[in-house]
Amino acid sequence: MRRGTSNRILYSLFILVVVTFFVLTINIYTGPFSETGHENEITPASPILPKSSEMRRRRDLSLKEAWLKKRIQKSTESRSQFNGIYVREAYRVSDEEIRFVYLENQDNNINLQAEIPKLGWQPVEWFCFNASCYDYLFCSMATRFGSIRLPQTSAHQPYIHLTTERSDEYTVVPVNDVRLRPSSHHYPHTLGVCLQPIFFFTDWTVIMQFFESWIAQGATKFYFYLHSYTWQTKKVLDFYKDSLGDGLELLDWSDLPVHARDKGMYDRDPNSRVFRHGATAFMHDCMMRARSVVKFVANTDLDDLPVSSTLNLPDALEKVSTRHPDAAQFKVDWILSHQPQHWDSIHNAKDVNFDLQSVRVLKIENIRWDYRVSKKMFHRPERVMHFDMHSVYRNELAGEKNQQYTTIEMFDNSDLYFLHLRRFERHLMNPLPVEYNNSFNHSLLMKMNTRMLDQYTKRIDGTEFAESPLTPWSLEARQTMRDLEQCRREAFGSILDDQNQMCQQSSSGCEGMLTAGVPFIKTTQTWVNIAHKALFNTYVEKTKRFSLF
Repeated sequence: MRRGTSNRILYSLFILVVVTFFVLTINIYTGPFSETGHENEITPASPILPKSSEMRRRRDLSLKEAWLKKRIQKSTESRSQFNGIYVREAYRVSDEEIRFVYLENQDNNINLQAEIPKLGWQPVEWFCFNASCYDYLFCSMATRFGSIRLPQTSAHQPYIHLTTERSDEYTVVPVNDVRLRPSSHHYPHTLGVCLQPIFFFTDWTVIMQFFESWIAQGATKFYFYLHSYTWQTKKVLDFYKDSLGDGLELLDWSDLPVHARDKGMYDRDPNSRVFRHGATAFMHDCMMRARSVVKFVANTDLDDLPVSSTLNLPDALEKVSTRHPDAAQFKVDWILSHQPQHWDSIHNAKDVNFDLQSVRVLKIENIRWDYRVSKKMFHRPERVMHFDMHSVYRNELAGEKNQQYTTIEMFDNSDLYFLHLRRFERHLMNPLPVEYNNSFNHSLLMKMNTRMLDQYTKRIDGTEFAESPLTPWSLEARQTMRDLEQCRREAFGSILDDQNQMCQQSSSGCEGMLTAGVPFIKTTQTWVNIAHKALFNTYVEKTKRFSLF
């Protein structure tokens, strides 16, 4: 009898320990806001190595060499036909260095060269943004980073010449000067936003919510990347460009160049292997572009709603930055939420009222695990090197300390966080049951909504834009967004899984699945293929010299 009682007690204690561990684990990642927010300072996992150019070159090349060896051991299949190396712009990040982002197939082994003043043609140092040396979800067109070392006395030049080791032709690439002046630098903007490229975009109403929510909380600089969008979206963006002036940069971000005969073919079109229109490349291009211009920058989507308890994001970031002077980024909670939509009732700009009071925050038990643990970040652009939307892989070295700048984890913190507002309208026969967090304080969202609506009303008051009809659009938007959601799971006629290992959410893969017949506006070409090969007629020949002796 005693043994049975003892066993029951031990069993009860075991269950209590397991449940306690589970609850604590959940709270570590996505727990309810505590009364006092946590701030944990960490250093990214990448090893710190000496600062010398040679050591960096060896380290970064070793990543690719290790990956190639693993690739050869894993498969004896012939390599892909994607031989292009694609680049847009370069950035002068210091007196001694120019950096640029480029895309190439992950099994490419062609090296780049740059023409350096006083030194002539020199190899370009390059490295991967993470240890695996490829991007995401079987998309083989990978993001790379090039580094060009300059003599210290080099004057700034607006262009750099790039070529490949196997080419007799070079490409002229523009260089933006983003150098920071440590002793006397003044940032024109305290808070800025990098927005992922919009592609096949139809929901123009969320653009108003995006701008007004950030402006209401102190953002003054926006980098808005464009791929493809509707005429209504263009009208909205043109209006905000007129309103914000230099505070808004509209940046074209096109597909990679491809021959018409290869377009849309999985084995021939490089865009079929690019994850989400080059999302990783965009993040780094924007972060380098913002250097010396903006002190704090967030990488976001249109449906990410920032929330500061004081509705003053710059002030909140300045305060935490003062507490952590070596911080490169501040990582905060990203909370999945639902925001009901009523698109059929919106015909023009005056009909938009944001409705943040309708936002419902999900209980953590109803959120998929990868969304529970994912976070968002505010960066110091000149202090971060390699990252993605939710993680940091490597920061710059902090001054002469030979140690990376740090990451500040601000989890479970009600002073600063993001709401991930899922806005897609679906009419399901048997929707999954969802439980919402009814203890979430919505009063702050209502206060924000009032501020947003006041400034928005003043912005559009008396303008032609306020009354301009922007319909029809709702039916097309629903169908297009449904098609794009389907593209997360299917492409080129195949269901995407670990077995077939096809690239998910690729540029060309999604375009072929659109069914609404929307005539999207597409940006002009912005990438150039450095490894381009073509046969040219030449009309010049070497002068022949004749001699009798």
